[in-house]
Amino acid sequence: MLLKLAWRNIRHSVRDYTIYFLTLLFGVAVFYAFNSIGGQEVMFDLEAEADAHQFAMTQQFLGMFSGLIACVLGFLILYSNGFLIRRRKREFGTYMLLGMPNAQVSAIMLMETVIIGLASLALGLVAGFLLSQAMAFFTASLFGTTIMNYQFVFSPDAFVHTIICFAVIYVVVALFNTIMVNRQKLIDLLHANGKNQKVSVRNPWACLVGFIVAIAILAYSYEQLIESGLVMMDDVRFQRATIGMLVGTFILFWSLAGFVIALITRTKSIYLRGLTPFTVRQIASRVNTAFVSLWAVCVMLFFSITVFSVGMGLVDVFTNGIEDANPYSATLSAEVYQDDALATIRDTETDASARAEAMKAEAPERYENAVAHDWSMAAALEEADPVGWTDTIANAAQIDLYFLPGTTYGDLFQKIGTEAAQRLEELGDSLSDSNVGIVSVSDMNASRALIGEAPIQLVDDECMVANNMEISKDVAADLTASGISFSALGHELAVSPELITTQLEDNAILATALTLVVPDGVVEDLQGMGAIPARSLLNVMYADNGLSPAQNDEALAQIVATAQPRSLGGFEKGTSGSSDTWASLLWPVTRVITAYGMIAQSNGLKMLITYLALYIGLVLLISTAAVLAVQQLSNTADSLPRYRMLSRIGCSPKMINRSLLIQILVYFLLPLAVASCHAACAIGVLSKELFTALGVPVTGPIGMAAALVAVIYGGYLLVTYLTSRNAVAGALKAR
Repeated sequence: MLLKLAWRNIRHSVRDYTIYFLTLLFGVAVFYAFNSIGGQEVMFDLEAEADAHQFAMTQQFLGMFSGLIACVLGFLILYSNGFLIRRRKREFGTYMLLGMPNAQVSAIMLMETVIIGLASLALGLVAGFLLSQAMAFFTASLFGTTIMNYQFVFSPDAFVHTIICFAVIYVVVALFNTIMVNRQKLIDLLHANGKNQKVSVRNPWACLVGFIVAIAILAYSYEQLIESGLVMMDDVRFQRATIGMLVGTFILFWSLAGFVIALITRTKSIYLRGLTPFTVRQIASRVNTAFVSLWAVCVMLFFSITVFSVGMGLVDVFTNGIEDANPYSATLSAEVYQDDALATIRDTETDASARAEAMKAEAPERYENAVAHDWSMAAALEEADPVGWTDTIANAAQIDLYFLPGTTYGDLFQKIGTEAAQRLEELGDSLSDSNVGIVSVSDMNASRALIGEAPIQLVDDECMVANNMEISKDVAADLTASGISFSALGHELAVSPELITTQLEDNAILATALTLVVPDGVVEDLQGMGAIPARSLLNVMYADNGLSPAQNDEALAQIVATAQPRSLGGFEKGTSGSSDTWASLLWPVTRVITAYGMIAQSNGLKMLITYLALYIGLVLLISTAAVLAVQQLSNTADSLPRYRMLSRIGCSPKMINRSLLIQILVYFLLPLAVASCHAACAIGVLSKELFTALGVPVTGPIGMAAALVAVIYGGYLLVTYLTSRNAVAGALKAR
């Protein structure tokens, strides 16, 4: 009997359950879909452990955030369930008046919770399963590949995780319902709909002062955020900005209703039109009584918009132009020798040999090995494993980077002018005092030949600027356009107007920055003074040996391991290189970067950041929209007697619906507008300090965030309005 009654109650209250059911369904679907990412691995032909590691890492991070997401969804479900309890107080009172004990009323609520929970869980899992299949194709697009052997993938781990998580949530909801029903008095339940909501009216002058203070605090917060640049989270300015944003937003919502209502009531041409007095009072009373929740919603919206926009922007930062940044099969780098004292050589020409002397004293075995092979990394590696080298490497070219003693970047840019020197200073405090980095034209042409670029024609009294980094683009343009000349070890060199954009090494980004390509004679004179390379890069192209890029990467690692086995020791690699089979030495090899590995890592970062941004952004957005929807539906239910009174005094349904729409629009759009201002400031700062500096546009991520907000937030707004309008229409018919 109780089960039949519970089922009938659900059918009769289907409109009341709409938001609650949709929220449960969305929560289950999103939770399952994002926790099933690891299961998609079977759809892809993964060539190396690096690819599989990306799936495992993404699954691990999503699992870490799932605990937080579960707490957010649990709170949201509990909050939404409270709305249903409030809406049905009179119904419960009627049950008790007819003699039904509290235990049976609680049992009915428990059954309803179980039915709704099981239905939402079942449909949510189906929706999540379908969503996970769609996400597999999205994952394929992130990896730049296609699914050759598509199959439906069911993730048992995600299924069990979702069942356990939401079972716990439903148990908590059931206990909450039982406690709430048992604590209610019969008289309160019967007169629940007859109680008027207490309207809080604040002193308008206090609200005006609070509004001005809030604007001042927020302006200060924005200024501090802009100054900090959002570079270091432990920056005291960033901390001030965060605290100021939270406090300023709180005071803003506390004061806004009183300030606005005082302003509008004094504007008679606006206030005394139609149902404006009623609408304004309704909005003001809701904002005054729910300003804390509006503040929380605004903060969550800010995080949702910012996390999603910044996350999508970071995807471009880490993955944009990754193929252009890795033109070689692999780059092996040797850091040769450098400590803090030798990071730059600034004094006289006699300092040219300082690095060699220091390396000879501190790492004599590395120095002697390098001298014995004439500083040729390829010669040392080929000698260690001639067969492996021949089978794996088709062509190789080495670039040796030197510092030009006695000439700093600041010296060059002082010749250009004050504005150019100031732009150089903005790139970094130490760059102006750093010696100019140079490479020989022969080394540059050898690497250009590997990737099919034409050789550079350079005369003896000329040098060219090599730069492809977006952050130093303007400074490089200043240098190439200047036409200045300077002395380099007795060679008078004029800067060519031609800019070289060759990538000197495989890297995560385009990484050639303000390097001068000089005649071979300059480098030969520098070597004659005892100089050794500050850094050497060996770019290689794999042989056409029938092996996959991943297999050639393994073969290259084996060659390096033969030349410098792990037992030699060397620099500590940390977790990123802990699995390497070779020692990291000053020379011949400190680090190996392969194009395949870098692209795989880039795809993994793209997947990880994209899914984290989507996961967090979606859940926070759904949560905020659902909270506002529940509040509005509750307020509409409380105000039904007022709408009936308006109808009795002659207000048409059209006028009432317009007032209702304005109330809901203001209630939804007010926190969104404030959150958008906060997000615009944060994203603007990051755009200037990071995205624009790296040549990554933020219009795309912002557009995606706007579309996400429009679909999810706008969808909840629409459902809230339609449900509220139907509730009001039903109340007007029942009068």
